[in-house]
Amino acid sequence: MEALAEAFRGAGRPVIHIRHAEADPTSPLHPDAPGYPPMACAVERPGEAIFVKRSSSAFATTPLAAHLHEQGLSHLHIVGAVAGFCVNSTARAASDLGFAVTVVPDAVLGFDLPSAGLEAEAIFDVTMGLLAADFAELRDSEAVLAGLG
Repeated sequence: MEALAEAFRGAGRPVIHIRHAEADPTSPLHPDAPGYPPMACAVERPGEAIFVKRSSSAFATTPLAAHLHEQGLSHLHIVGAVAGFCVNSTARAASDLGFAVTVVPDAVLGFDLPSAGLEAEAIFDVTMGLLAADFAELRDSEAVLAGLG
């Protein structure tokens, strides 16, 4: 994620940050929770847009779509967390809204769902397969980086 963000910055392309905030103070996604701040590889730089969402999709509860249109952006490269949830719903929403979408699988996180008996790898593989079938192009970071040159 960090290499992609640096390369996009270096190429003069925007880097947009999405945060997920929950109102429930016991949630690990509450703004006061220790897990809420971004990982070190995903910290914004001055002037980079930040949107705070309260739903799985980055589009449903933020003005992200309007911002992208205002900036003349029509192609998104999606990285981050989490494959089966936010990345999935954001990529699908972006596609439905007419944006070209590239998901960078080696820059996307996933996790197990023990309550459903599902391991992260299975969830990840199915999610990426579904996105590739109808919503997004999948490109590893090496290919994306090579395309920025």
